[in-house]
Amino acid sequence: MLRCCALIALLILVGLTTFQAHAERRVALVIGNSQYREIPTLKNPDKDAENVSRTFRLAGFEVFAAKDLTKLQFEERFRNYLAAADGADLAVVHYSGHGFQIGGENFLIPVDASLKDAADMEVQAIKVDDILRQLRSRSKVQMIILDACRNDPFPRKDYWLRDQLIVAGGGGLAQVTGSQNTLIAFATEPGAVAYDGSGDLSPFSSSFSRRALAPDQEIRSVMAAVRRDVVKATNGKQVPWENSSLIDDVVLMRGAEQPAPSPDTQQNEQVAERGIQVADAAEAIGSLDIRVPLGVGPVPLKLEFPAKDASISLKLASYPAAGTLSLPDRVLSPQSSLTAAEVDKLRYEPQIGSVAPVEVGIEIRAGSAAKRSTMQLSPSVDPCDQAAGEPLDLQGVVSGRLPNEIGGGAVEACEAAVKSYPDIARFRYELGRALLASGRLDEARNVIQEAADKGHVRAVYELGYIAASGMSAAPDLTKANSLYAQASDKGDPYGMTALGRALFDGVGVQRDTGKGLDLLLQAAAMGHVDATKDLAVIFKEGRNGVPADPARALAFLRAGIDRQEAYSMAILGLSPKRSEKTVPVCKPKVVTKVVTKIKVVRTPAPKAPPPVTKIPAKRIPNGTGSASWRGNGGDHPEPRGGGSDSGSTDGDSTGSTDSGSTDTGSTGSTDSGSTDTGSPGSTDSGSTDTGSTGSTDSGGTDTGSTGGSDGIR
Repeated sequence: MLRCCALIALLILVGLTTFQAHAERRVALVIGNSQYREIPTLKNPDKDAENVSRTFRLAGFEVFAAKDLTKLQFEERFRNYLAAADGADLAVVHYSGHGFQIGGENFLIPVDASLKDAADMEVQAIKVDDILRQLRSRSKVQMIILDACRNDPFPRKDYWLRDQLIVAGGGGLAQVTGSQNTLIAFATEPGAVAYDGSGDLSPFSSSFSRRALAPDQEIRSVMAAVRRDVVKATNGKQVPWENSSLIDDVVLMRGAEQPAPSPDTQQNEQVAERGIQVADAAEAIGSLDIRVPLGVGPVPLKLEFPAKDASISLKLASYPAAGTLSLPDRVLSPQSSLTAAEVDKLRYEPQIGSVAPVEVGIEIRAGSAAKRSTMQLSPSVDPCDQAAGEPLDLQGVVSGRLPNEIGGGAVEACEAAVKSYPDIARFRYELGRALLASGRLDEARNVIQEAADKGHVRAVYELGYIAASGMSAAPDLTKANSLYAQASDKGDPYGMTALGRALFDGVGVQRDTGKGLDLLLQAAAMGHVDATKDLAVIFKEGRNGVPADPARALAFLRAGIDRQEAYSMAILGLSPKRSEKTVPVCKPKVVTKVVTKIKVVRTPAPKAPPPVTKIPAKRIPNGTGSASWRGNGGDHPEPRGGGSDSGSTDGDSTGSTDSGSTDTGSTGSTDSGSTDTGSPGSTDSGSTDTGSTGSTDSGGTDTGSTGGSDGIR
């Protein structure tokens, strides 16, 4: 019995040792907004952000730091951060700048916000609950730290939130309730105002930066110390506050690393003999320019440092400007030391969103002699990501391509990526997209299912779209909505939009207008242009109990125009800019071909009046002298049989939605201001779509694509 217990204890100890031997993934997003354009600037946030970023970096976090972000810049930086935070042990967002509450909900204010109209809060500000919701779906523990409790400086005080016009609250922020394992910290108590202080840093950020670096201090003890500091510094006028549901201890700064042992006299003689060898190794390291793939986790650098003597110590003389250095058992910080035996195990993980080369300085010391060497690390984007990455994929690493932009060579590039990185679900999904674009539906569906099984969220949404569109079987809206819900729960903006539409209109699911509207608003906040388009139509027409408000509709149209969404731009007679997809510093071996030939698939036209060429944003008389609006799924078509027809000439079409158009021989399609010939199940906005099957196009030319997902970013 004793032997059995001893064996169990040994197994537990080994298990704990194995768990602790893996470096924690800890990621922080730090934002400081000072240079506001419509209101007076703030003096502290940019400096607060620098100081706090340095603190998290010293604590071994991967840090995404940004200053003076506009709304569009925030969307991009936040998406990159979420991709890095996927599966993290701890995800942190620290914000310093303007923020205030409306109806008990907290909003952070980008530097380009004007907030002049009632609808501006929804399209110009960032809801804290949306940030928290995304963090919950991706990380084990979440922290949001807000040094944003300032008075509302904007003259307007009432704003639309969902289906209500709500008057802004008093000063400060509202209390937020987090889920399990969440900490939300405020610079001051709910409803109160924080002070900038007399120095370069706010009292709150200054204390946090200092206290957070205390070794082995649990975060709740850190925040208690910060509270004491701020109360003292402000003579009791400001009292920091936090809501915590943490069940795990969170330590930002681990205990100081053990310094390398000092060599004794005999070791000094050995070190002297190795002096030339160390100098040669430093010179060899300094000549390196190592290409490191992006988005595949920490990559071993394989430096092959020749000197393994314990008397030789190494220290990071300079840390890379972006990305994370680590060893298999720990993440390194700018002050880290390592032994000669550990150099060969050094790893680097590039930061998503950055492909600029970075430098790493290493100081090699032997006795009293020291040699510094600097190597260069160059992040590289895999050819599969370049060829078939998708817009708004929160597990992706590039801005992405629309289905009609996926050209020749994509399948081969992604097959190579799947072979090289079989555990990276993103590459399997991108292979599925490439197969869809080349018309290989059955293969694509199987590969996308594999990606979903491995945890790729956008793949779950794509399976829902395949079920709804009936590509290979009868449409199954119940299954589709179930898959959309799974993707939506994981924060995917495509899933939110699809489920939001279904709930708002009761398509394949019991109608829930409030939840549907909320999901569309969440997706729009993530930058999904189809959600902004749908909301513009809802607010223009007034549907399902949501009151009509042309000004609110116009606000969402403007948001679509800012993101180059074709439908919104067509309303005003504009054309989206189609930029070339280029990625700097990346020279892939696999060259993506640009398809210039267009294969036209003609179908017999019904015997009906000759088709009329459609003009984008054509105005259709509706008895009131105003234009007829309608919304559709710009990323994917609506399921067959679920559409409507308004003011169009439609020949031999089934279940299509059309506005001011002529649609010949199409099935289950949605079209706005375009010419569509023989394209079953497609969605097109302001484009020419020739010979495509099950594809969606927005403002471009789609040639021979199958079952893709389209939306202008």
